[in-house]
Amino acid sequence: MRYVADHDYHIHSTVSLCCHDDSQTPEAILDYAVKNSFSSICLTNHFWDEKVESEADWCNEHDFSHVSSVLPLPQADGVRFLFGAETDMDFNNIVGISRERIDLFDFIIVSTTHLHLDGNTVRKSIETPEEAAFLWVDKLDNLLKKDLPWHKIGIAHLTTGHILKGRTHEVLPLISDSTLYDLFGECAAKGMGIELNMKTIGMSDEQKEIFLRPYFIAKECGCKFYLGSDSHKASALIGTKDSFEHVAETLALHESDKFRLNIN
Repeated sequence: MRYVADHDYHIHSTVSLCCHDDSQTPEAILDYAVKNSFSSICLTNHFWDEKVESEADWCNEHDFSHVSSVLPLPQADGVRFLFGAETDMDFNNIVGISRERIDLFDFIIVSTTHLHLDGNTVRKSIETPEEAAFLWVDKLDNLLKKDLPWHKIGIAHLTTGHILKGRTHEVLPLISDSTLYDLFGECAAKGMGIELNMKTIGMSDEQKEIFLRPYFIAKECGCKFYLGSDSHKASALIGTKDSFEHVAETLALHESDKFRLNIN
């Protein structure tokens, strides 16, 4: 059976300080899920746990009391509205969530590709594709060495434009197939989720070859995929389901390729 676009596990509300759309409320996000016939949706605001020490200059406003201020989440018949978070790895590869706090979330997204956050995720500004390619591999490799409950962990936007100031197309070809097979083989073994939020509609064949190669290799390795819009504003949710369906079709995904959250 083909992969069904029935969820969105990466959405921000106004609790994320980088969301500047006052209409991006939990109620509006739930309405988006209902209108698109999603069976589940997850709110994943940015989060750095105040229990985790870091040398990096993190914004204290994204602590647990702040991200949990959305609770309780609104609910609707036929839709599971889940409480999640998106956390980062600092420049020492420390993940911004404590073990005790992990149990309080339904789903945790870890970003390894926010390479634009100088002084936080990287020590200094990344200037070259070679530097970015090294860090792309190094951060994911270091994450895979952590002791985490992988059944509720997702890896965010591996091909985002944040990798190198809109030059991601120069970075990805520098990562060899063999390296990708090694990394995604480990991802598959751990059972974590790989996020799909690529907008493949309108992509040229050359762009698809560059941006989809990691996902095709991940699929070959047996990885499981979830869908995430990474929306920070209501307008970004328009046409999202069409985009989800297109990327799943382009990758020839089936329901057996879907990452499934087991929430009681």
